[in-house]
Amino acid sequence: MTIPTLPAETVSIAPEHLTVADAYLTLNDIDAVAAKLGIPISTVSAIIERREVQAYINRIFMDAGYNNRTKMRQVLDTLIESKLQELTEAGVGSNKDILDILTLSHKFTMEYLNKEIELKKLDMGKPSNQFNVQINNEGGSNYVKLLETLIGGRDVNSQP
Repeated sequence: MTIPTLPAETVSIAPEHLTVADAYLTLNDIDAVAAKLGIPISTVSAIIERREVQAYINRIFMDAGYNNRTKMRQVLDTLIESKLQELTEAGVGSNKDILDILTLSHKFTMEYLNKEIELKKLDMGKPSNQFNVQINNEGGSNYVKLLETLIGGRDVNSQP
């Protein structure tokens, strides 16, 4: 099995974690990954449980084989074309056969779109960037007094 690679800018994962993730995708067994890479099973398990590693593994899994939406759509389109051709050539069959296949195709598409909408809603609920600013401008703070002393040249021990 060849593992598709993602562009570097989409993967924010440490190289050693990427090695463990790729080995896990190939071997599908934590014990085998630990033995192959010569690291403890607990380390492999801890790496695989990391959020960014899980996201990477899920992304690769969904892009490989028939889980890939493009490949699944191509297979479904081929099946529809084949069924249409078969019904046309044989002259046997009903519109219900074609309707059942098209209904299944539509169902797959709608389920996929609904999942995409749910993911977008989850992403919209999170702040993209959050900036917290703390302003300590009160004249009574020791920091401000030190700055005034340094800038103004006053004696630190003298009272204002």
